[in-house]
Order: sequence, then structure tokens, then C-alpha cells
Amino acid sequence: MVLSGESSPSHPYWYARVLGIYHVDTWLQGETKQQNLEILHVRWLAPLMSYKSAIQRTRLPKLVFVKESDYDAFGFLNPTQVIRGTHLIPTFILGHGSSSLHHGTSLARPNGELDDWEAYYVGIFVDCDMFLQYTDLSIGH
Repeated sequence: MVLSGESSPSHPYWYARVLGIYHVDTWLQGETKQQNLEILHVRWLAPLMSYKSAIQRTRLPKLVFVKESDYDAFGFLNPTQVIRGTHLIPTFILGHGSSSLHHGTSLARPNGELDDWEAYYVGIFVDCDMFLQYTDLSIGH
């Protein structure tokens, strides 16, 4: 879970599944000293826009994987941008499917799974800090 990078976001956070954690030794142009960069390889999830969620509506936020045809379906992220891990609950009633990524094995799926859950709920009641992130009571730490 990271803060949304949008100027006027419809949802305050972006979500991603971490596919890999990498340490890269690099030299920046004009520098003689080697630098170590840590990066996360991620597959992005997006809030389902047709689904209205909020504390007042008593509905958990619902996410879907960004379609593989979208240029931004996968990306790299600086680990310092991560606010916290989240608990994603599969939307069991929608079942498995391949609407966001072709059916079959992929590095984007854990443990050799062939397809994904069609959607996920964000478990905002995992602990009090997580719950407060979705209210106006959050102290923002």
C-alpha cells in the first residue's frame, strides 16, 4: 500500500502485489562511486470504480488487477514509498478468472497458479492503525 500519486485521487492509496525484491549495484552518470539501489518489482491493483465503498456505506474497498494490456500493469517501486502491507481478501463469489492476465503460469502469479481471483477486498479491520487509515481519524504515521 502506497499513497496515491494522483493530484485529486478517487481513492487515497495504490496497491500492489510484490513480485520480487531486488538489490541493484549501479553507477550514476558522472559519478565514480557505486550505489546500491533496492527496488520492488510489483503488479498493480486498482480500485474497482463501479463499486462504491466507504465506512458510511459499510462496504470494504474492492480491488482488481490492472489489465496486462495497460502500460502500467507492472512496475518498479522504491521500498521507502510503502506505507504498510495490506490484507487482501479474495472476492470468492466472483471466482477465479483470467480477465487481467492470460491463463497459464506466469512470474506474476505465486506458486504456479494458473489464474487470479477476479477481485479482492481490502481488509481494513486487520488492526486499529489500518482501520484509521480509512477514516478521517488517522494520525498518519
